[in-house]
Amino acid sequence: MLICEDIQAFNWARAADYGGKVSTLSCFLTGVLSLFMGMNVGIGLYTVFIGFLLASIELPFIYVCIPACSKFRSVATESVFLTNGFLRMGVYVLLSILMFTHKTLNIMTGIFIVLTALFYLVGWAVGKYEEQEQAKGTSYNPVPGERVPITGAGFQQPAAAAANPPAQQSSSYNF
Repeated sequence: MLICEDIQAFNWARAADYGGKVSTLSCFLTGVLSLFMGMNVGIGLYTVFIGFLLASIELPFIYVCIPACSKFRSVATESVFLTNGFLRMGVYVLLSILMFTHKTLNIMTGIFIVLTALFYLVGWAVGKYEEQEQAKGTSYNPVPGERVPITGAGFQQPAAAAANPPAQQSSSYNF
């Protein structure tokens, strides 16, 4: 498969979901370590605060424990930033900026948050591409380099293609 087809086929929403969980855990760990080690107390407190903010967004089990998180999630979902991957990416990048200001453990957390933002961005872009393809009447086909109509009311498959289906190609990428 081509790289662009691999990008389309990859489940970016799932990667962003796991990235959000790892970023949340990283926020708590590096924030608490920064506080105990006395590295930079301000950045450590900020990182722990961002950990609580990300936990209220990314960890669904926390809604059972803390009702305020459920209210925050419903307000954030009604607004645009949690439903639009591009805006969610922007929020994640803005949250990570202060983590890169000093030489502390929190740089690692900033990297995790930026990677999660990148996953949201690519997932949003792939979704936009698929919307455009559906608007044109084509959709993703697992056969590399070939697009087929979504709805085929008057579509007839060519006889040569129906008689000789293309050979299955294997990919060297294992996701």
